[in-house]
Amino acid sequence: MTELQRTHQAAPVEGPPEQPPLEVALLTWEYPPIPSAKGRVACEVAHGLAQHGANVRVFTMDREDRVRTDNERIEVIGCANRITGLRRLMRHVPGLDHIAAAAAFRERIHEEHDRRPFDLIEATNHRAPAAMLMDCGLPMVIRNGSPYALDAAEQSGTLNRLSAAVASGLEARCVAKSDAVISNSRAHAGMIKDWYDIKPGHFHQVTPLSVSPNLDRQGRKAPYPPAHAKLRMARIGKASIRSGFTETLLGFDETLRQLRTEGKALPELHLIGLHAGDLDHVLDILDLDAETPAQIFDHGRLPDHAMGHVLARCHFVIAASRYQSFGSVYHEAAAFGRPLIACAEDPIARDFIRRHDCGVMADACTPEEIARTVLALFEDREMQLACRHAGLEHAATWSREALGARTIQAYRRAMNLSEIELPGLKPARETGLVRNRYARS
Repeated sequence: MTELQRTHQAAPVEGPPEQPPLEVALLTWEYPPIPSAKGRVACEVAHGLAQHGANVRVFTMDREDRVRTDNERIEVIGCANRITGLRRLMRHVPGLDHIAAAAAFRERIHEEHDRRPFDLIEATNHRAPAAMLMDCGLPMVIRNGSPYALDAAEQSGTLNRLSAAVASGLEARCVAKSDAVISNSRAHAGMIKDWYDIKPGHFHQVTPLSVSPNLDRQGRKAPYPPAHAKLRMARIGKASIRSGFTETLLGFDETLRQLRTEGKALPELHLIGLHAGDLDHVLDILDLDAETPAQIFDHGRLPDHAMGHVLARCHFVIAASRYQSFGSVYHEAAAFGRPLIACAEDPIARDFIRRHDCGVMADACTPEEIARTVLALFEDREMQLACRHAGLEHAATWSREALGARTIQAYRRAMNLSEIELPGLKPARETGLVRNRYARS
């Protein structure tokens, strides 16, 4: 395979002509306006880098076209049109589908590098889109979300297990051969270290995520629902086992049964992020009270501004997940000033709530525990307001500027360059977040 040659050792900030801005290739599966957690994270990273003068070309498999964005430094390049011929056939073969996608990403990267050379590539670990670029000659950074096998485990069958095994092998290779690894919290970094068996000395940085400024502004402007308002809670996420979707519905059903017995007003559950038909499929197989579905509202997959309108009417956000990778929903709830109900089974949730005091936790991802936690928070207005204020306070530190600055420091380490001072970034010894114990000495 032809190596991609670096053209300069640029500092990733704007400077004189002889020191052009850093050129970054960012590989993801989805990007806004596709409303998904993976897309939102990629968007935040791209904008964070652009704030510090880097040029970012985002490569995504959710489209075919090339589009400009609201930032002149960010360009989105679709790779779906590279799934042709043999690759199209491979996409229907478990295991080979990951390789076909990786080949499409590689082809598009090479074309763009010929047009305007890159200095560095960042890719998600999930399904290893950079699997065929690890020996391309450019520094490689892997930002970790959920390993593919975690979601694939929810599907039965030999072919699904084969697909998960191939993806896991490709992901592990990408992480092992990368020049730097990024995870979004200490708890997440620990899980990733064990999952991929990251060796001591491999640079592994903890970089907290930011929240969309639009969602953040909406949240700060949105007043908290008054005490007499109808109680509503929002759930953001997919209908997966890992996210505790079934248990959440059953827990909500149990909540309604108890409140109905006590003659109290019934709350509403507003669902955000489901694919069409997901809710109906689950309702068909659950034994819920006949009146429960009338209290459930499915809004589908929403962009930020629409999600903000729903959150503004809700008292809190429920995310009783067994495991969250990015934990985007935790950040979004806090940034909107809505108390979070999470699950103690998720180490990322335990770490998040312990650090920020912006929510409460069910002891386990069971309907009974979820219902107990929901009812307790419903009845504690003081706790709701305390969580709201704590979330808003901490969310003020999750800026794109800080995310971009920490990411650039990881890039510089991958490029064997020294750290530099950047706006929005405190020294590592002050934050304790820029490097963790897995970093090289």
